[in-house]
Amino acid sequence: MRHTILMLAGLLSLAAWPSHLVAQGRRPGGIAAPTDSVIASYVERLNLTDEQDANMREILETQAEKGREMFEAARSQGRQAMAEMRPKMAEIQAETNQQIEALLTEDQIPEYRKIQAEIQERRRSMRQRQPGG
Repeated sequence: MRHTILMLAGLLSLAAWPSHLVAQGRRPGGIAAPTDSVIASYVERLNLTDEQDANMREILETQAEKGREMFEAARSQGRQAMAEMRPKMAEIQAETNQQIEALLTEDQIPEYRKIQAEIQERRRSMRQRQPGG
């Protein structure tokens, strides 16, 4: 049970973490709102304007809050609820990606999608290394 909780918490928190930070082993404890270093990484890789920076921060913080609420509710309901949380987390991530892409320029979207693909690959790699994964 603890392993499942930690895995799901990690998956949600990784959604907002650029892969180079994950590769360095830098991640929040549990489900956390994106830190300034996470946002700074997006600003750098996507060359965000100040307005885009503020909007992305708001989107990512909202996503993290939704995830925290979902995680807390599922944690109190047991293993089945935790398993059922995964598709809901995927919905939140898809909604987040759509919102972020709406604020990006056409030139920024390919790099954003590249970041997301790197994160997905990192998740697959983590699942393959986990016992029973």
